[in-house]
Amino acid sequence: MTLQKNTYIDEVLAQYFPAGSWVTWVGQSGANNTTRFVSVGDDQYVLRIYETHQDEVKVEYEHGILVALAEMPLTFSIPLPVRSREGRTIVRTRDEKLAGLFRYLDGANPTLDELPEIHSFGRTVGQLSASLVQVQINQRPAYRPYYEIENTHPRCSLQDVLSFCQFPPREFSEQTADLLVIFNQLTSFLEQVASLRQLPHQLVHGDLNASNVLVNEEGIVSAVLDFEFVTKDLRVMEMAVCLSDFIQPSEEAALILAKIDAFLSGYGQTIKLTEAEIEAIPVLIQLRSLDVFIHFLGRYLDQVSTIDIVQKYIEKSAERCNWITDNKNHLITLSINNLL
Repeated sequence: MTLQKNTYIDEVLAQYFPAGSWVTWVGQSGANNTTRFVSVGDDQYVLRIYETHQDEVKVEYEHGILVALAEMPLTFSIPLPVRSREGRTIVRTRDEKLAGLFRYLDGANPTLDELPEIHSFGRTVGQLSASLVQVQINQRPAYRPYYEIENTHPRCSLQDVLSFCQFPPREFSEQTADLLVIFNQLTSFLEQVASLRQLPHQLVHGDLNASNVLVNEEGIVSAVLDFEFVTKDLRVMEMAVCLSDFIQPSEEAALILAKIDAFLSGYGQTIKLTEAEIEAIPVLIQLRSLDVFIHFLGRYLDQVSTIDIVQKYIEKSAERCNWITDNKNHLITLSINNLL
């Protein structure tokens, strides 16, 4: 644990606490934002400085959802925004970046390799979904649904993405075959958007994965983190995002399917889906991979992400697409057994 003396961070924390009353350090965190852990006396906090955008309305929406969820009888913890000395949950850094402070939640990120842990994760996702459907706040969601893939990144229009996949730049010549798989998948997906719009919608977290949950010493999920991308989307999309991470084609198909079954059995304790939602699961898992690829392609074009990161997500997206093609029937059968 490395102690940090950082004037930049200190100026933010001074908006919450008396000067010099805190200690900060760098710990495990996500890649999108700047995170510092903070001790003030016997209390601990997490400071987030938003790096992906500077839209205060988006952060207000996130905080509004968290405040509403905090009033519900959840079986797990969620980050609770702390108010500054001026009574706000959002402050600005000296260079006008947005920042927020949250109560620290104890636990560790899971590996999601053991089936009981995966079952607990699925159960928590189902319980969160059941709670989010009850949340009512007087603000419009800041983010669009996943299926509106044209909104994934402002730098990447659909035509630009399709053109990139068909006629990749020279530096991506080794990914030509994978990019053709992505092109075909994206073209196929666009033909299904109209039917997807008819499926049940509700608020979803939108980015549930191992880095955004905590487990206790028994491997039971104790907290759900990072509601930055919460929005109104397909109810089944929440689950599809989670399932996409279990599809690692380097693993045996039987192990992947066992993990998916463990997740679905936990999720299905709270949530049941329609037949139409279950039929959409394979394409929505692929949509998650397409979304991530476009996100990092946009970051590469903005000169934020390096070429190797984009190449990695091109490969992962194509591999998942091929895996789903080979295992679609097994995936649907598991979903029917657990979710109808």
